[in-house]
Amino acid sequence: RPPCVDCGFCGGYGCPIHAKGDPISALARSLATGRLDLRSEAYVTDIVLGGGGRATGVRYLDLTAYPDPPTVEVRAARAVIVAGGAFETPRLLLRNNIGGDNVGRYLMYHFQTFTVGIFDRDTGGDRGRSVTHLHDDLMIDAPAMRAAAKAAGLPWLRGGTTEHGSGRGPISEAGTYGRGRHHLPSMQDSALRRRIWAFTMQGEDLPQPTNRIDLDPVVKDAWGFPAGRATYAPHRHDIAASEYSKVLHEAVMREAGAQSAFSATSPRGDEAPESRHVMGTARMGTNPSTSVVTPWQNVWGIDNLFVCDSSVFVTSAGYNPTLTLAALAHRAATLMISSEN
Repeated sequence: RPPCVDCGFCGGYGCPIHAKGDPISALARSLATGRLDLRSEAYVTDIVLGGGGRATGVRYLDLTAYPDPPTVEVRAARAVIVAGGAFETPRLLLRNNIGGDNVGRYLMYHFQTFTVGIFDRDTGGDRGRSVTHLHDDLMIDAPAMRAAAKAAGLPWLRGGTTEHGSGRGPISEAGTYGRGRHHLPSMQDSALRRRIWAFTMQGEDLPQPTNRIDLDPVVKDAWGFPAGRATYAPHRHDIAASEYSKVLHEAVMREAGAQSAFSATSPRGDEAPESRHVMGTARMGTNPSTSVVTPWQNVWGIDNLFVCDSSVFVTSAGYNPTLTLAALAHRAATLMISSEN
């Protein structure tokens, strides 16, 4: 990919020169090889199993023929890879009775703690890269952290990496103020973009077997299949780590000159999480009684059915999951190729 030119609009926008590592840049290179058949609007309904503990293909609804999509079966020459993410992967496995009782369990998000500082000056958030600045101090054990853990009745605390960022982009900011004479001076003052700085701590969400994705017994999707259902409650560790980080981050904001600072979390105590980091519902392990896939990411008992997404994560760690996800997918692909040779 070309080098970043620091335009300042990485977050929430596509990259005009494809410097950002996103699906567009990766798929463009893959399609250019001529060896990728990419089928959009293909709703996979079944994983087809043959004899000898092997997957032989998949069936899908061809939604390009809406409203009466036909069922199409694709035969797999070597392997079937499931990569629907930590929500759709367990849903597909459960619907096909594949993977055992651990499928869907140990659902993890990142218990995110947001701290916002409001300044009387331009924080320069639109200069330079907007989504790659962070500090990881809250991943490091410290006497104050141990004291906070003890006060919460826990053996230890671990927070997560804390991303730095500014406020809203100009387009979303423009839609916030509403129409009228106040709009122009509000945009010029730019309280929601130029005078805000934000910290987002990606708090480690401890794995719990009761947090899970399963099939809803009542709700169906548009094609008549059981909808996925998420059951989740944060661990008290996650709440304690968040409370500990709030105090530190608000203090940092004030020392940096913020007129005021406040914090919030996702999830809130009375709402479902908003985190886009979803992990852990087809976990990797060395024992089929406690995991769904082997250390090589194939489903226990099915040699050529692999899971290559964040559902194989055993912990959420305190870092963004994408690079780990990509590394594990590359590792699994390398193992597939080497085993064939």
